[in-house]
Amino acid sequence: MTSPLSGVSVLGGPGCHGRIDRADDPALPPAVLVTVHDDAPPAVVREVCAGAEEQGIPTAILAPVGSGGDALARHAAGESRLEVGVGIGPDGAVVVRHALVAEPVLRLAGDAPAGRVRQAGADAARIVAGLPLRTAAQAEESSSS
Repeated sequence: MTSPLSGVSVLGGPGCHGRIDRADDPALPPAVLVTVHDDAPPAVVREVCAGAEEQGIPTAILAPVGSGGDALARHAAGESRLEVGVGIGPDGAVVVRHALVAEPVLRLAGDAPAGRVRQAGADAARIVAGLPLRTAAQAEESSSS
């Protein structure tokens, strides 16, 4: 079964509670919310959700409000009880935000490899858990080489 999100499964992939219309539903456990543009690649959504699930943090797909990855991430973070959200733009660009931080925590271009996209989902979960981000560590390693 698919949602209006261009074939994204209602389940959204591993660790995903599926598409929700309201983030304040008391039946929904705390989750990193993922707001997805209608034209976003389904594979990107699956990788983000799988990355968060690998860290033991559930995700849910929130109906989109806005169109760019940053606006989608800002909305998701603002609605999430965990205050962490991910926005996925129409080109597959991924933005991770925390509701209390002015700038995005992480941005990936739409052509990022699947492993980096999965890592972005894992890093969103690591923010919730208070763990260091793996993507930031990789960026530091690359710049010191």
